[in-house]
Amino acid sequence: MVRILELGSDGDDVKFLQDRLNEALPSALSPLLVDGDFGPVTLGRVNEYQGDHRLAVNGVVGPVTWTNVLGHTVAETPGFFVLGRQFYDYEGTRVLLRGVNKMSVFEQQEDQVGQISFPEIKKTGANTVRIVWRKAVNDPPESTDPEVLKGLIHQAKTNRLIPMIELHDATGDWSKLDELVDYWEQKSKMLTQHDQYLLLNIGNEVGDWDVTRSQFVEGYTSAVQRLRAVGIKTPLVIDAAGWGQDLNLLNQSAADLLAADPEGNLVFSVHIYWSEKDEPGSVPTRIQRAVDLGYPLIIGEFSAYGAYAGEGVSICSEAGKVDYRAVLEACHQHEIGWYAWEWGPGNGYQNEKGEGDPKCVVMDMTPDRKFADIKPGWAHEVAVSSPYGIQKTAVTPSWMT
Repeated sequence: MVRILELGSDGDDVKFLQDRLNEALPSALSPLLVDGDFGPVTLGRVNEYQGDHRLAVNGVVGPVTWTNVLGHTVAETPGFFVLGRQFYDYEGTRVLLRGVNKMSVFEQQEDQVGQISFPEIKKTGANTVRIVWRKAVNDPPESTDPEVLKGLIHQAKTNRLIPMIELHDATGDWSKLDELVDYWEQKSKMLTQHDQYLLLNIGNEVGDWDVTRSQFVEGYTSAVQRLRAVGIKTPLVIDAAGWGQDLNLLNQSAADLLAADPEGNLVFSVHIYWSEKDEPGSVPTRIQRAVDLGYPLIIGEFSAYGAYAGEGVSICSEAGKVDYRAVLEACHQHEIGWYAWEWGPGNGYQNEKGEGDPKCVVMDMTPDRKFADIKPGWAHEVAVSSPYGIQKTAVTPSWMT
């Protein structure tokens, strides 16, 4: 759960508590100075709050008091946790996720455990990497090696990158959600060894635009509770359906899913491939709606391209452009974490059957995994030159070594 706070505690989570106590007026006491210091004045307000809400008046903000403050159950966890819309480390310091995606599962020959890419990604200043993984690859399918996944997690930690791991096997396919949960259950022993560092993205873009709210809530309630039952306490990241893009569905479902998690430790992720051509100016408005609901949201994927542009039209043509600058600015304004798609190379791959889109090489941020060769244009902006980009805004927790 969130940290237990008491007299003498300090940190960003104390600021969050002080904010919430100020919102809990009317009070017989003066509003708190939001300074992150749990001193005698904050202690007095905590005691008042506990008394007003018929809780044990002991001045300690533990599971029962936090549950009352947050409106959903929380439990102990050794690593990252969420409070309101924000994300915190085990020391109570707020962490703003700034990173990139890496299609590691397809790098089994040249960069198996990120030994090339991850040190280069770190040169951007990123504090996290979203690791694309699968249960199986190739045709016919061959099972992936969990030892390689373990190596990727280790390499991310070595390079002071928070690893977010995800499964790519059910993209757009709601019927496969349970199969993803089966896989993570089987790997629970490995996952719990990395509780302090890890984020677990249950599945990439599970479900198309036909997934209903009731299906989404029911399916992910089961998924979350199954994963908690095998001891996985790390934050669980839930992608939107609609190929990751249905933010409205997250808006409608987040509160119910948070209430269903015995850990109260969920993050919701939308992939912004919304058409700049068809929906000009929509990015800040749509993000604002989610922010107003107050749930923890990140942008799990975005790029300068990738919007659906019509049958037979490349998503990586001019017609598939995305307003990535609006994404950067809105996320900076609202302090929302994000991951750019994708470090590269590999987006322009086309197999022998003609599957794939060579034009999508424009989504590779680098042609050769090297930071020195990062591409001009959107990739350089996102990683280096934008005032809202990685290099200007990312902060790595000081305890990560």
